Amino acid sequence: MHSTLRHILSLLLFALCSFALTSHHLADEVGYGTHPEDTGRNDIPLNIIIPGSDTTSVALSRHRIAANTNPENRAFINGKEVTVHPSGAFVGLVDLSVGETTAEIRVRTAEGDTRVRKLHFYRPDPDEVAPPPAAPEVIRYPEDQLPVVAQIHARRAFLNSGSGTDRLGGARLGYLERGVSLDVVGEHGSFYIVRLSENLEAYLPMRFAELMPGSTPSPRSLTGSATVIGTDAFDMVTLSLGQRLPYIANMRTDPNVIEIDIFGADSNTNWITHRQSAEGIRSVSWDQIGTNHFRLYIHLKHDMHWGYHIGYGVGSSLRVQVQRPPRLASTYRPLEGMSIAVDAGHGGENRGAIGATGAAEKDIVLDVSQKLKDRLEREGARVLMTRDRDINVSMIQRSEMVIASDAHVLVSIHANSIGSATNPDAIRGTSSYYRHHAFQPLAYMVHDRMLELPLGDFGLIGSFNFTLNALTEMPNVLVETAFISHPEDEMKLLDPDFQDGMAEKIVDGLRDFFRKYGHASPI
Repeated sequence: MHSTLRHILSLLLFALCSFALTSHHLADEVGYGTHPEDTGRNDIPLNIIIPGSDTTSVALSRHRIAANTNPENRAFINGKEVTVHPSGAFVGLVDLSVGETTAEIRVRTAEGDTRVRKLHFYRPDPDEVAPPPAAPEVIRYPEDQLPVVAQIHARRAFLNSGSGTDRLGGARLGYLERGVSLDVVGEHGSFYIVRLSENLEAYLPMRFAELMPGSTPSPRSLTGSATVIGTDAFDMVTLSLGQRLPYIANMRTDPNVIEIDIFGADSNTNWITHRQSAEGIRSVSWDQIGTNHFRLYIHLKHDMHWGYHIGYGVGSSLRVQVQRPPRLASTYRPLEGMSIAVDAGHGGENRGAIGATGAAEKDIVLDVSQKLKDRLEREGARVLMTRDRDINVSMIQRSEMVIASDAHVLVSIHANSIGSATNPDAIRGTSSYYRHHAFQPLAYMVHDRMLELPLGDFGLIGSFNFTLNALTEMPNVLVETAFISHPEDEMKLLDPDFQDGMAEKIVDGLRDFFRKYGHASPI
């Protein structure tokens, strides 16, 4: 009882303090007005970017500070001098005790004049914090109530391998189209538990589907014949099915194979017609992996996956459009005639990460993306920009734009940042990300070129659950150019010449990739 009372009184005291400081916080994000706790000469610049408020509730024992002043000034955080960079930015990390902690940010001019800002943090006692809500109960439907069937009604619906999540969402098994039906065997929070096969279950967000009437039978189909044909632009594999069943597709390497598991299907595929117009497909075969579990293999001729699009289109025949390697106009100019999608992250009200100078990720990556576009066009490439101005474009819109563009590759440009409890001086460098192992060569080649710049190596990162990395239609890479949260990296990101250098290195990486994996035109 006494512990609870102390906690309530602490919260009331913190609320009163927050109210008293509100007028100061509202003055300006990067320029505080006059306030009793803003002491010294108020004409000395002291712009605190992180935290974004004079009073902050925290859960962890540390919090980072990001601020800026005149480059000639000295800066101190809780009495400890920190580096003021040529941009005027300075950063640090403050330790926080349970209860209220006051951090003092002081800047001093060469003449000895000072300005002081005080920040207040409140960290509740872990013993007094209410425990997190219990994990949702797993509800299994009784066997005598099965089958229960759900049908997808949303676009870009997906299956997760489990119920876990993070800032990128849960680990995804694959995507589902409208009209696909699945066996539901239970619920876990906001997920349906779906049974794909005897040995595999997955998690479907409830918002993507609706339950069908109780008399609906389990989704089942025999497979029919398969056909392999080619057009001027791509190869196509079509498999006949009686209804839209869930599937999971993967790109395997060494050798290169597209492997498609179709759940609820049993084989009645007695012939596969392969026409010579399918230039990039060596053969198509199948296995019955288990009851109601059919696997289709598309064996490729080329030594790099250039992407595929899978879907039902009209009706219930499954169609797989397989991209061929693009033909190069010349090995000297491997990007000439290539179609490249460039994605500038964030935009509009979505600012992305913020640096200690107040610079926004959305603006920096748009600048880099436009410089990349200019360089690619000078190389003779056709460029699609998912945004070319300061607007917010949803991830679904970006995905659909890129797919519709028939681009050969996609490059997404971002600037990295640390969490609120990480030392901003400790983490810096460039990194490249991919989701599918088959597309790792593109990420590797771009990252290798980026390391030719004076940037640290934050790494080549795979299995990354970013929406645009999940696309299978073309090789893709997410380039985290540098850490906007690190003052020295931020200065590079703000430098137009360095931005142009980053664009140049990305072009070099793309040139390496097309030169190695594109097909030279016959002489």
